[in-house]
Amino acid sequence: MPALLEGHRLAVRFGGVAALKGVDLAVDAGEVLSVIGPNGAGKTTLFRMITGEEKPDSGTFRVGETVDLKLTDTVTTDAGVAALTYVPA
Repeated sequence: MPALLEGHRLAVRFGGVAALKGVDLAVDAGEVLSVIGPNGAGKTTLFRMITGEEKPDSGTFRVGETVDLKLTDTVTTDAGVAALTYVPA
């Protein structure tokens, strides 16, 4: 069974800056995954790509047909993929 989200050798550049370089990702049904890293590591770019707001410059990305993508600012969501952002006060 293929993963619900799959990315292979993903790269996104903004001018001379590589936001993502050679990223591989696979998320299976029922799996919970978090993305952590320092500022500028490409976390937001990755989520923008997953939700279709950003296209990879190279590599392949596939979203399963049964996946419901959404961005949210709440902890609880319907079944699917959601991004929860934290902004320190």
